[in-house]
Amino acid sequence: MSQEFTQDTAKGGTTTQGTTGGTCSVSGLYKATDGRIEFIQPFVVGDKFFPFPGGNAKSKCTWTLMSKSTDNKTSFTAVKVAAGSV
Repeated sequence: MSQEFTQDTAKGGTTTQGTTGGTCSVSGLYKATDGRIEFIQPFVVGDKFFPFPGGNAKSKCTWTLMSKSTDNKTSFTAVKVAAGSV
């Protein structure tokens, strides 16, 4: 299926994505989000992209390959909301 894995070259860059059920063709760290939670998962070539792990773990999602930092930042904030606010 042509929509399982895409590479978008708009704006001079590239975005590599795969949807639930598709097969990974570029190894790396991928991110999926439901708008509230971001989930980061390593995939290697040949792995199947699974549904979003949050909620009932049956929601289809798009996994986006994360790119290397260009600002020398080597970490990220794991918690995006203040404690007790959700």
